[in-house]
Amino acid sequence: MSEPREITQLLAQWKTGDRSVENALVESVYPVLRQLARSQLRGQNAGFTLQATELANEAYVKLLQQHQVDWQNRSHFYAIAATVIRRVVIDHVRSRDSAKRGGGLPFVSLDSITDDVAMVIDDSVDWLGVDAVLTELAAHDSDLARVVELKFFGGLNTEQMAQVMGTSTATVGRQWRYARAWLADRLSGGIPSL
Repeated sequence: MSEPREITQLLAQWKTGDRSVENALVESVYPVLRQLARSQLRGQNAGFTLQATELANEAYVKLLQQHQVDWQNRSHFYAIAATVIRRVVIDHVRSRDSAKRGGGLPFVSLDSITDDVAMVIDDSVDWLGVDAVLTELAAHDSDLARVVELKFFGGLNTEQMAQVMGTSTATVGRQWRYARAWLADRLSGGIPSL
């Protein structure tokens, strides 16, 4: 896989309009997106129609449309990729038949999510509900929302999230615990305070 500087450099060149880097960009970025998509969709049930290749393809197209992003490094790429994957998943869920839109599904089992366990995107979770609550959390504390997004949609562990966010693993650990408690309270119908 490419060195972090190479991906950053290629993305920066693409942003400036240099289309000659397109092949190198595909070779460097697409495998990363495919790996993220595969890890997020592993073990999905048969009812969830989004496939890893489709998720990676759509995420790649959306990433290339990010002309305003000042690509800083590979960590920044992972942060943007997590946001893009979230949007692709939510768009996919929204486009399905309204009868399949999470009626009665749990939001997410927060107790089962640990540092070494990534979320699996499948039909067992009401992703529209998760998206709505995550958007609400972002309005109160964008760092907390980013931690959840990186965990749920980026599949990153605490160390990787700390690198992406430019902070310590202890800080990210505290943010994740607080965000998880806030989400659990909010999803259970409580009124969280931030």
